[in-house]
Amino acid sequence: MSSSYRKAYVVLGAGALLGLAPGSRADNWEFLPRIQVGGTFNDNYRLAQTDADKLQVYGPFIDAQLAADYVTQRGKFEIAPRVRSDYFPKDHADQSTDGYLDIDGEYRTLRSRFTGLAQYSNESVIYSQLLPATFPGVHLGEAVGGETGRVSVSNREQLVRVVPDYIYDFTQRTHLNLQAEYDRATFDKSALQQVGFNNVTGQAGLLFDVTQRSTISVSGEGGRFSPQTGGTSANLAGANLEWDLRESQIMQFYARIGGTRTTADTANGTVAVTGVTGGMGVEWRYQITEVVLDALRAVSPSSAGNESVNDEIRFRVLHAFKPRFSGFVGARGVRVRGVSNRQGLAVQGEDYFTTEVGVDYQVTQTYRLEATYDYIWQRFQSEPSAQSNAVALSIIYQPLSRYEPLPELTGIPRER
Repeated sequence: MSSSYRKAYVVLGAGALLGLAPGSRADNWEFLPRIQVGGTFNDNYRLAQTDADKLQVYGPFIDAQLAADYVTQRGKFEIAPRVRSDYFPKDHADQSTDGYLDIDGEYRTLRSRFTGLAQYSNESVIYSQLLPATFPGVHLGEAVGGETGRVSVSNREQLVRVVPDYIYDFTQRTHLNLQAEYDRATFDKSALQQVGFNNVTGQAGLLFDVTQRSTISVSGEGGRFSPQTGGTSANLAGANLEWDLRESQIMQFYARIGGTRTTADTANGTVAVTGVTGGMGVEWRYQITEVVLDALRAVSPSSAGNESVNDEIRFRVLHAFKPRFSGFVGARGVRVRGVSNRQGLAVQGEDYFTTEVGVDYQVTQTYRLEATYDYIWQRFQSEPSAQSNAVALSIIYQPLSRYEPLPELTGIPRER
């Protein structure tokens, strides 16, 4: 890792520590530090497929973030730098320091709303290619792509993601929705199924308020996927029909059906593939319990060098057993295949399953203890399967926010 990245991560970590000062607030700004310090053990860190190649690691880690929120009557702005560092006393080659930066904003007028999200990450492929079981930060119905699950070779990925969204109210019940997304992924070194890519997509649609709590939307989308080396560039076009229902602050539901057509110029001529996409999911937020269940299919960019079809199901339950003691369980299953078996578009398919179980004990209002267990199972087509077990114990400092009193995956769920 270059010295410039190391210096940047040191600055991010120092900023997070400075945020511990109780006098950090001014006017509409709110500074929210989150510091997690603990230790971890993993019996197969790089998901080796044979016992002889398994790599056991253990050691301390620190995960520090400082989010700065600015909230007004018309919108909000948030910037959140984060750094994570793992130290393995007997395996210095696999320890890493990873940096992240999220910038999120929203601005409203009487008839419109503009939101934007920009994300940057520079991280080990252990974190970029292996999806977490509890899917933190992933919204209901949101497709996640880009990964292949290959972590056998030590490597790093840099990812830039920009997602603007604009809604304009034609009438009280009819709305225009414009969305776009830009992704750029690069790797420090070339490796199997770790190919950098650029991906641009755009979507335009109309939303109709069927009732005060339900909407139907019709949209069209288009995009272009371009691998930086090897692989095949592809154009994507499609349409979606979606129904969203929010019965109350407790329950939210969506159902989506769509179709896509992927076109690519390969060495064997032009290949066009048509497929079905969609999803269905529900989220319940009760006083002491949160449940999320989501199943979806999407065509997504992939670091395998081509676009891929991702079938995914994810599940999460958070429950407060007592005022200071809560637990959670998350599970995620993913099936990745190429959009076509034709030469130039095919990718080596992956089947992936992970689950995480954890408990939290709130020592004080801002400090808590957390213990977790993670299990990962993975299989690539024509290869043996691999699995790993990991445990972690940590202490977390995270004061409550004035605007969002529920920390991610922790504590008693409250209405937002």
